[in-house]
Amino acid sequence: MASSGRRVYPSEDMTAQHHSYGGGLQSRMSDIPPEPLAPYVTLEDARYSDIRKRIGLPRLPKRTSTLHDGYEQVLEEQTDFIRRHFHMKECKKFVPKPDQKVKIVKDLKCHCGEILYNHAGLRKTTRPKSMVTNDLEFAHSFLVPAEYTDMVKNERAKPPEVMPKVSWSEDQAIQTFTTNAFGKISFDIEQIGGMKPAKYIRVASTDSEKDVMEMMLKYWRILEPVPPKLVISVIGGAKNFKLDGRMRDTFNSGLIKAAKTTSAWLITSGFNMGVMKAVGQAVHEGQTFQWDNDRMTHVLRCIGIAPWGYVKGRNFLESSDGRGKFNAHYRTSNTILHGQPVHLNADHTHFIFVDDGMRNRYGGVADFRAKFEENIMSSRGIPVVLVVVEGGQDALMDARTSLKQGIPVVVCAGTGRAADILAYAFTHTVKSPSSGERNMRDKHAQVLKNRLFQAYGKSWGKKAETESDKYKDIVMECCQYEERIIIFHINKHEDLDLAILSVLLKAGGGLKAGDSKIDRLNQLKLALTWNRADIAQEEIFREDVNWTQEHLMEAMTMALEEDKVDFVKLILNQGIIMREYLTVQRLESLYNKIPKHGYLRPLLTRFSKKQDFSLSDIGAFLTKLLDKYDDEKFQEAEDQKVPVISQSSSLRKPKMMIESTDTDDTEEKDQFKRPFKQLLIWAILMNRVDLALFFWEMGEEPISSAIAITRICQGMFKKIPKYQTKIREDFSKMKTKFERLAMRVLDECHLVDPNKAMMLVERKSLIWSKMSCLQMAASANDQAFLSSVACQDSINTTWKHGILSNWKYVFYGIVFPPCIYFVEVAKMGESRLTIFQKLLTFYTAPMTKFGCYTMSYLAFLGLFSFLVLVDFKASPSYVEWICILWTLSFLTGETHAFLMFPIPTFKGKLRDWFSLLDKLDLCNLLLVFVGFGIRWHHDLFFSAKMIYCFNVIIFYLRILKVYTAHSQLGPKLFMIMRMLEELVLFVMILVVFLLAYGVASQGLLYPQRKGDTVILKDIVFYPYWQLYGEIFLEEIETDQTCMAALQNMTTVTPFNNTCRTSNWMVPILLAIYLSVGNILLLNLLIAIFSHVFDTVEQNSIEIWKFQMYYLVMEYDIKSSIIPPFNIVKHAYYLFKWIFRKTCCKKKTETQQYLQRHLTYLQLFEKEMMANYLRHEKASESNTLETKVQNLQKRVDELTKLIEDELIAEQHAFGVEATTLGQTQTLPPPVKEQEKEKKVSRWPSIKRILKLRDDEQRLKDGFNIDNLYAEAPEDLYNKNKLEGEMSRNKDVVMDEVKKKQKKKKAKKDPKRESKKEKKRRKRDRFEEDEDKELNINLADYEPKPEYLYKDMNNDSSPTRGHPLPQMPRGLIPLSPRQSFLKSRSEALPWSESEEDYYEKQTSRNLNPLNIQNKEIPRELQSPDFSDDENVSKSPHSSRLLVNRRARRQERKRISDLEERLMELERSSASQDHSYVRNKYR
Repeated sequence: MASSGRRVYPSEDMTAQHHSYGGGLQSRMSDIPPEPLAPYVTLEDARYSDIRKRIGLPRLPKRTSTLHDGYEQVLEEQTDFIRRHFHMKECKKFVPKPDQKVKIVKDLKCHCGEILYNHAGLRKTTRPKSMVTNDLEFAHSFLVPAEYTDMVKNERAKPPEVMPKVSWSEDQAIQTFTTNAFGKISFDIEQIGGMKPAKYIRVASTDSEKDVMEMMLKYWRILEPVPPKLVISVIGGAKNFKLDGRMRDTFNSGLIKAAKTTSAWLITSGFNMGVMKAVGQAVHEGQTFQWDNDRMTHVLRCIGIAPWGYVKGRNFLESSDGRGKFNAHYRTSNTILHGQPVHLNADHTHFIFVDDGMRNRYGGVADFRAKFEENIMSSRGIPVVLVVVEGGQDALMDARTSLKQGIPVVVCAGTGRAADILAYAFTHTVKSPSSGERNMRDKHAQVLKNRLFQAYGKSWGKKAETESDKYKDIVMECCQYEERIIIFHINKHEDLDLAILSVLLKAGGGLKAGDSKIDRLNQLKLALTWNRADIAQEEIFREDVNWTQEHLMEAMTMALEEDKVDFVKLILNQGIIMREYLTVQRLESLYNKIPKHGYLRPLLTRFSKKQDFSLSDIGAFLTKLLDKYDDEKFQEAEDQKVPVISQSSSLRKPKMMIESTDTDDTEEKDQFKRPFKQLLIWAILMNRVDLALFFWEMGEEPISSAIAITRICQGMFKKIPKYQTKIREDFSKMKTKFERLAMRVLDECHLVDPNKAMMLVERKSLIWSKMSCLQMAASANDQAFLSSVACQDSINTTWKHGILSNWKYVFYGIVFPPCIYFVEVAKMGESRLTIFQKLLTFYTAPMTKFGCYTMSYLAFLGLFSFLVLVDFKASPSYVEWICILWTLSFLTGETHAFLMFPIPTFKGKLRDWFSLLDKLDLCNLLLVFVGFGIRWHHDLFFSAKMIYCFNVIIFYLRILKVYTAHSQLGPKLFMIMRMLEELVLFVMILVVFLLAYGVASQGLLYPQRKGDTVILKDIVFYPYWQLYGEIFLEEIETDQTCMAALQNMTTVTPFNNTCRTSNWMVPILLAIYLSVGNILLLNLLIAIFSHVFDTVEQNSIEIWKFQMYYLVMEYDIKSSIIPPFNIVKHAYYLFKWIFRKTCCKKKTETQQYLQRHLTYLQLFEKEMMANYLRHEKASESNTLETKVQNLQKRVDELTKLIEDELIAEQHAFGVEATTLGQTQTLPPPVKEQEKEKKVSRWPSIKRILKLRDDEQRLKDGFNIDNLYAEAPEDLYNKNKLEGEMSRNKDVVMDEVKKKQKKKKAKKDPKRESKKEKKRRKRDRFEEDEDKELNINLADYEPKPEYLYKDMNNDSSPTRGHPLPQMPRGLIPLSPRQSFLKSRSEALPWSESEEDYYEKQTSRNLNPLNIQNKEIPRELQSPDFSDDENVSKSPHSSRLLVNRRARRQERKRISDLEERLMELERSSASQDHSYVRNKYR
């Protein structure tokens, strides 16, 4: 694989905090020299080294220990552990194996399988470098017996024909030594992506697998960072096996999905061949890395347990000093030689080489691997699954061993040999009711033996009979473990990962039998890991199973942490109570398990200054987001470390006061009263939308909760850094989603009862800190929600305050109070209102206050204008004193409205209520008093008038706030504010060009100039006005007056010239400046303003309604007394507040609604939410997208059904499916059987006619409308039958022409060619068969033309219609097609169809009377249509007739698939109308 270059990646051991024995050297590919010994430096230290240097600190922090010290210590500990526990086996006696065909003595192999110079002590990798020739001879004396001493001295000689007989036994010759091969393997390959050395160790076959596991856990740290939840052991084909095409994609995708889902370990033999190579390729495609500080770890762990003697190039893995190799460089290859060792696969991450002392043969590893897998399952509690892919005889034995140990097995049928044999045997065994064992019929047993012989017969030789019986018993023993084996058809549309999950659930979690409750919990965890709630509901949560609350709570915690909302629903349905489940400790645990590198943990850490968070920290953080979070605020008690819920400081509570804390006094302190609210907040902060939606549905007050969530999302959007765009977008989408939910539920409430809908938005929620929906929506800027009908009804009700008349009558009542009598006012529960009550209702209404305040302000504005224009004198006049008093009343009124506005925090009031006009108004009011103060000084008299003139500007601008009440002017005011914001940004751009031109032009015009403030004015003044057309061309010319005066005084030089002098560059700079300013920047400003206008205009109604809320709330708070008289009322408010504070009189809080009222509203709100969800679900089911998905699902199901039938048909004909691209051959018989008599087994003509009538009746009753619900109406044109009739006539005419040609050929046989003879014979054969079946072409029924229109075109409109009917006389003889009632009824003889085909396959002569040859092409390829190559024997003719019927059946299937695709395309088209019709 090509690569852009060699890249060096850090090893997981390149750290002192997380170091292992690997050190810092990754591979020799990284041309980096070894670093000298230095103090340990982390990545963080290296990152901040430059910053530390700039501020005067050392580049690196001082540490006493070095990386080398830590590395050496860990390496020494590991080496000591390995040398104490692990060994290797070597042959110490060289005895050549007899009957070897070699040319020279040097190539003779010992009984152990190794040549002499590869024995221990003579290998170059193991012998010392100082060893000389004499030493080699000395070593020979110990290895070679005396009988072979003279022979081995002459290495190039030809070995003798008769070898001396010397005894050799494995127990005596093979000895155990301390292992010398361990460390890391650096594969010298190039590939895209990161590479990391693989760890390896050589152990003896007698070493303890427990020690190996201990070494892997302690020194390899294979459980970090995530322990596995599953171990997948893969066995199968080796050198002659290869996965290609679709099977490879199915295997790779399913295996990697299962491994990634469960963080599974993959165990193979580790070689670069067969199924091991396929697993390595799958790992390579799905391999990623996890990065933790300085450590790099594989996500997929692939462990190769290989026989040491079969590893090619194993000498490169040995160390001469026995201290291991770090790193051992290894070059792999794809070359595979028969009978020779094989290279290792570079995609494995760990290798365990098992040494049994034998060389150059595959074996000795099965027992160690079985014990190793059993140790994983028993000691670590990790389930193990065995996957069989193809495979030889050892695969059958390994499958039996695994099944005995309780390890479930997945058999990949369709891959060949062992896998297909196991699949066939398991499929054809039936459990006996009496004995409980699975048995097989004799005929299936014979087929099984045939398959075993076909797969392994070549290696058996003369022992074929005994070996076949032996492995047949092994296969039958495997079939007895019905609950631990599952068949996965790799050629179907299925997923391997689901097959693995199914067998784990079937086998009880893949662990040994024990406590049934623990087994069920393990099964549940596996299903939860795969996120298959449907399987868990069907297989695990059965009605006959009783679950403990402890196990359910554990599963609930896992489902919450892994964001599995379907399992949360499923577990809740099992009876778990969320109020009992969610405790303070569990909620704190959920918050502390936030991902380390996510967005939320840094925010909480920065806010709380802690690494572990308590609920008090979370409560303070939520207070920042929501402005108020009183009712569920946690604080740590002084004497307790466990956080408790704060109680009200008041000793007595009002009678109507509702308890607002989140726990009840009668309940335990660590439980929540509203657990779904707490989980909703947690899910929102974690950005888990599906969980948040579920908890929102399950919680109380869905409208208030949804609006509170929008406020939290807005706060998180502002707190998350701007560069984290994706997270900010997620919170923005979540805010919009919950705002829409709240609005839809509120609209549903309004449709049922508008009054209750208004109560819901006005209600102060006890769950959300006594804030109403309107308050939270205004803080969250939920314009769409506030513009809903119910919210606007509430705002309008508050605005009118019981007045039922329109603006005109209110205006008349304000101008002429007697007209109030004609104003209609609501009775508000009273039979009749008195005049005083009516007056109070009229003058306390915000609408009336708005009119009175506006008239009062206009009067003040006229009086203040008179003051500025006429009455501003040396001493204050009466008009000025009145204006000052009026201004004071404005100031006190604004202060009172600001303090009393319904926003809980001061910061929130400044953010939401204090707009730009309000800020200008406050500054202007304060500036009036400044001007009034300085007017008493005569020197500052005119300055005071300037301040008053500025005040009158702001006062006039304040009239814009009155426009908010107008639906057309209100959005325009918002538009102006937005444009002002954009104008500020535009001016910042303009200033750059303005200053650039101003400084350059003034520098060119004045050669010399004295420092003065006039320079600053000239730099800004002239360029600014030149943008508006005041070019000032005279200002860029020479000042002749100044030049003349200067010339009279002295000689003018560039060094003393202080006069303006023209320069040729100034006009050019002016032209460029005007082009940029007037053309580029001005058009940019116009485009910006146009965009703002279009944006605001689209949402103008929502903007106006949103602004009306603030206007209504402001005037609802204001006093009914207009300025300047309201100052008295404000003084009363101040005195009342001081009295309450000094006299310590507590304010009595009252609730608007009683508890039963709140309960009633909550029930009403929840029911309306349920109605909305039901309507939403119904509307989604009727959408086009849902229909297309359902149709696709039905197509997939039909495709699987067709595949099942085709596979069953192949088994019926004895055809064995092999890998893609290979020829399909019939299994040869084990024994020759006697030739059976050629007896016709096909039905008689009478039987066929009867079956035809039965089939016709079934067709007449078939309603295609059940399968196709809709079809385009343009396909039902019955006027096109004439074309079909003409087509049938053409068919008849063709038949007549053929008969005429036959007659001519009979008259003149000499002129007949060979090709015509063949055609004549075939036609005669077809005629005979047609006569036998009683076929008449005139019996064809006329069909609509659309059934045959464009049949070969993908866009054919025939999709979605019934299949073309068969001719009346033609009865297809395929049992699966024609015999619709039952297969057994269709056969006139007693045997079933399956029995017939089994006998056909087991006969000595195959159905085509051809022995030991391949199947004819018509059986290999479904599209083969030539009939010439089939012999005309009785069996062949019947098979030919059956083949024709099967061809017609395939045509029907292809037509059905085309019509399904056309139906899908037609459903997606919006231009067609859909009708429902029935066809026959």
